[in-house]
Amino acid sequence: MKEEDVENLNQKNEKEGSVVKGKDLLVDIGEEVKEAYLSYAMSVIVGRALPDVRDGLKPVHRRVLYAMGKLGNTSDKAYKKSARIVGEILGKYHPHGDVAVYDTIVRMAQDFSYRYPLIDGQGNFGSVDGDSAAAMRYCVTGDTLLLSDKGIIPIREISNEKECDIDLKILNYEGKKKKAVKFFNSGQHKTIKITTEQGYELRGTYNHPILCWEVNRFGIPDFTWKLLEDIDKNDYVLLSRGAALFSSKDLDLTKYFPKNKSYKDVGLPYKMNRSLAFLLGAIVSDGSFHQKQILFNNKDFDFYNKIKKIIKKQFKGIKLYEREIKGDCRELSIYQQQVVEFLKNIGLEGTTSENKTIPFSVLLSRKDTIREYLKGLFEGDGSIVVHKDKRHKGKVIELVYNSKSQKLIKQLKILLLNFGIVTTFPYRDKRSNCYKLLISGVENIKRFKEEIGFFSSKKQARLLEIDSINGKRMSKTDYIPFLSTYLRQNYKKEFIKKHNFDRYNNLRRYKDELIGYLQETDKNLIEWLLEHNIFFNKIKKVEKLEEENVFSIRVSSKCHSFVANGFINHNTEVRMSKIAEELLADIDKETVIFVPNFDNSLEEPEILPAKIPHLLINGSSGIAVGMATNIPPHNLSEVIDGAVLMIEDPDVSLDKLMTVIKGPDFPTGGIICGHEGIRKAFETGRGSIKLQAVVFTEGVDDDKKEKKNPRIIIKELPYQVNKALLVEDIASLVQEKKIADITDLRDESDRNGMRVVIELKRGCNIDIVLNNLYKHTKMRISFGINNLAIDHGRPRLLNLKEMLQCFLEYRKEVVEKRTKYELKKAKERAHILEGLKIALSNIDEVVQIIKKSKNVSLAHSALKNRFGLSDIQAQSILDMRLQRLTSLETEKILEEYLELIKRIAYLEDILQNKNKLMILIKEELLDLKEKYGDERRTKIIKDEEEPDIEDYISEEDIVITCTQDGYLKRLPLSTYRMQGRGGKGVIGMGTKAEDLVEQVFVTTNLHDILFFTSKGIVYRRRAYQIPEGGRTSRGVAIVNLLGIEKDEHITTLIPIESYELAEESKEKSKKCLFMATKKGKIKKVPLSYFSNLRNVGIIALRLFPEDELIGVRLAGEGKKIILTTERGNSTCFSVNQIRPLSRFTYGLKGITINENDCLLNISLVDLETNEDLLLVTEGGFAKRTPIKEFRELKKRGGKGVRSIKLTKERGLIVAVKVVKEEDEIVLISQQGKVIRVPVKEIRKTGRYSQGVRAMKLAPEDKVASVALISSERVVLSE
Repeated sequence: MKEEDVENLNQKNEKEGSVVKGKDLLVDIGEEVKEAYLSYAMSVIVGRALPDVRDGLKPVHRRVLYAMGKLGNTSDKAYKKSARIVGEILGKYHPHGDVAVYDTIVRMAQDFSYRYPLIDGQGNFGSVDGDSAAAMRYCVTGDTLLLSDKGIIPIREISNEKECDIDLKILNYEGKKKKAVKFFNSGQHKTIKITTEQGYELRGTYNHPILCWEVNRFGIPDFTWKLLEDIDKNDYVLLSRGAALFSSKDLDLTKYFPKNKSYKDVGLPYKMNRSLAFLLGAIVSDGSFHQKQILFNNKDFDFYNKIKKIIKKQFKGIKLYEREIKGDCRELSIYQQQVVEFLKNIGLEGTTSENKTIPFSVLLSRKDTIREYLKGLFEGDGSIVVHKDKRHKGKVIELVYNSKSQKLIKQLKILLLNFGIVTTFPYRDKRSNCYKLLISGVENIKRFKEEIGFFSSKKQARLLEIDSINGKRMSKTDYIPFLSTYLRQNYKKEFIKKHNFDRYNNLRRYKDELIGYLQETDKNLIEWLLEHNIFFNKIKKVEKLEEENVFSIRVSSKCHSFVANGFINHNTEVRMSKIAEELLADIDKETVIFVPNFDNSLEEPEILPAKIPHLLINGSSGIAVGMATNIPPHNLSEVIDGAVLMIEDPDVSLDKLMTVIKGPDFPTGGIICGHEGIRKAFETGRGSIKLQAVVFTEGVDDDKKEKKNPRIIIKELPYQVNKALLVEDIASLVQEKKIADITDLRDESDRNGMRVVIELKRGCNIDIVLNNLYKHTKMRISFGINNLAIDHGRPRLLNLKEMLQCFLEYRKEVVEKRTKYELKKAKERAHILEGLKIALSNIDEVVQIIKKSKNVSLAHSALKNRFGLSDIQAQSILDMRLQRLTSLETEKILEEYLELIKRIAYLEDILQNKNKLMILIKEELLDLKEKYGDERRTKIIKDEEEPDIEDYISEEDIVITCTQDGYLKRLPLSTYRMQGRGGKGVIGMGTKAEDLVEQVFVTTNLHDILFFTSKGIVYRRRAYQIPEGGRTSRGVAIVNLLGIEKDEHITTLIPIESYELAEESKEKSKKCLFMATKKGKIKKVPLSYFSNLRNVGIIALRLFPEDELIGVRLAGEGKKIILTTERGNSTCFSVNQIRPLSRFTYGLKGITINENDCLLNISLVDLETNEDLLLVTEGGFAKRTPIKEFRELKKRGGKGVRSIKLTKERGLIVAVKVVKEEDEIVLISQQGKVIRVPVKEIRKTGRYSQGVRAMKLAPEDKVASVALISSERVVLSE
């Protein structure tokens, strides 16, 4: 923008708001952004985030219910697929992501989220454990074999992504190819495994639906979708065998060529082919891996030579090693590594017999190729058995495949089923330790002969004997359950009673005659069964398993079904609940305004009629731009009673309303503590209530004294608290020793209700444990109430009376509109009946007029003119059937007319009399209470002041010890005794040799301990929160107690008796914390600033990059500070030179640090004391200088003076301690050597001396740390 444009804008904006320069419109960008933001904010508020006060719904909820209503998905109809509902909503009313819509449906179906669920869901819609709701799609385990046009694929192998678009053709329940368009990795879920009597298995999530066959409530065999969690041993499942799906092309093998260029060049096949597949089948059966070679042997030389020929042809230039082995066998060895690695790459696993599988390259190839694989496989470990059939007195043929690999057998069952061949339940032969898989039954053997066959002429000849066996034999396992019984019960023909139609061979044989006797629906069923040749198999076993990754696909079809592991799989289903229909009641009676949908192709309601006060009974929550709502649910009976009170007395007081509406009523129960929060929320629309779990105790009497191991039982949880996470949190708190006296924790919840058991120690104080649980977990929460809703298009904070008033005003409006509509329809009908009455009174004349009229139009006009009728009346007479002319029908018309006259009078009376209108609303509300009212679930108890845990703890003196490696523990002072000067007591702590006690102090268990970290963060814990340790234990790691970061360590612990000293008026009593950093900064902060610390830690000192906190000291006024650097410079100045700062500031300069130096220590001293400053260097030298020699400098921030003369031999300073002559020090070297030295043995010297040797070190060793043992230390009593 040019300067003159800006000038014009500045001058004219105040008058015009904007000006046009050429083709540009100049506006104030601030105003434009403000206006755009407000527009966006209001669209979010009104269009998404906040509910309407009238029907209590947000737009997405409203659209879900309206769409379900339009689809006829009501409570009295069958469930519809979730994906179908979601698709309807997205396509017509809500053009956003399917996840948002489905999540809305899920929440509306959750009985732990909605007090009165609006959707009746079939399947898993989540739980209080935080389990995700079942996707609107299906979920099976990763090894489930999916039939697709890309091959037979383990579903997890479709993609490595969490979610992605795919393009696969799959089989649906009718065997038709459908498109799968999306893949989902649904994460870990608990699974169920079902096994049929023939050994077919499927593992999936509890909510995974599969197609079953059962007798419906009308006694008809029918298909039904059942969830895995509802499957039992009496169920029959459908297994698809009538349609097959294989890859449309053979797999490209070039990407599996070995990359090692050092291998001797051998020709490799570019694509999977029939010969290679035959070879793989033979090797899987008769081959093995030995010392990086693939061995194959067989005594059938034709078979052996066939394999040898294939190897030579597939791998040009290959050399084989051959030899004769025992048993008249010949053996060859593939030893060239290029071929061995290639075969491994395409799925020939170099593993033991127990772990063999079908190579993936075979599963991803064409049907003809897989056929050759099976031929090679059965030629190796397959056999054919012919024996006598005792049942039919003839021959029986069985095919047997043997393998030690159970996984191979399971894959083979699915593969053969895709060829239409059913196999038996595999069993283990104890003699050979092999699994045996049998193919039996005439139909199955014939399918094997036609589809696969054997290589050897001998086996093939025996297989051909199947043609001589009577095909009329009925299978014991392959039949259609319930069909014959149903047909015989419903059709009395002798033909139907005579034959069994539950076997496919009989059904095919007598089909034409049978369907001649059947009704249309039963004909269709028979034809469907014969067309799809479904195998019905009874469930043998149902097993609940642990969590496992599960997967699903989205199928682009109406049924959303697909075939995997032979089973027909499906998705979840929903329908409206009965109470949800009350929200839609009368929507077809011109009660609400309809507006265009998003693309103007349809109309949708702006609001629903809402017979129930939904906003109050189910509540709502949502976050908008700059505002949020959180309305709790209430009890329907109470809310309706409150509405009735408002109808009877619009000025009813809040106190009287609260006699019927007690407070929120949550679906999960729980206890509300106190009435004050409820009253405030009811009065102002905003407030907070305390909500806690319902618990009881076992194993204790009324006085809480144990009879046996006491237990706390959690029966109900606060609203929206995740039970599984709560149990995890309690376990973590026990592990971290933040809650004591809990010995075991388990969740015994089942379908009968919630039961979380917390086992306690004998003799423990249950009140303390419970109080800790309430304090540290979500067993007690605060529920914030904010009754924000849309009222007349604007967000408004509403109190209880206002919410009821808004609802009643809206009901008044809806009932008025409904009454006007009904009145209009009644008058229209009465008008028609008046015409019919005239016609009936003059029936002969009317008949003559109609007969003499040449056409309908003339008859219409003649009737109007003769009797003074309207167009509608004349037309209704012409439309009247002759049967209405009977005397009985005439009386009915007269009765209907009289009833309509009464009805019209009644409706007009309602519209003219507002009191009667409100009485009608009241009656309808009371009817709803009668239909849906229930008992309150959430108890409300008298508000009691929350007990403080310290009320249960008696104060006692304790000792806190902390080691250099950061281990901390608490012990009663009574465990220790004081030892005089020069004593040899031992420190009561079991530490490793290189880890000594760094700090020991005496405090009480009710005092605070401040923990300062190297990053300038301070944490606070009460002393009793530090776990009590054993006499010789190391204690707990501070890292575990505070949860600090890995690159952070504790620099200082300070016990605080009271923060109040900092607030006294006397200058000398003001306590401050003095902090020093590695780069020489120092900071003074009043202790009172730390009186309200949170457990999570707060900033005590802001640090510059690469700086860190090295120490903190607590002192009053009058003390002196000595700062000592790593290279021996020290400065001394009064604490009065440092002004107090806030917690959030950086420090001030305390000492100037050279580039290769850093601050090592901060000491607070009194220059008049007899104490000394002890310095220890990394070379093992130490010196002791009287504090008096460190003169006070007038200004802080200088470089200071030299406190020790350092040399290369002595090295840098590693420790600085303020000591007395009676003290001792312990030196620890980097190599773990430890020495204890009395301070008095280190002679006093001036500041410029080098010091004396305190510890002799090896050439490569250095002093790592130094610990001070005070002459007034405490030691263990014997």
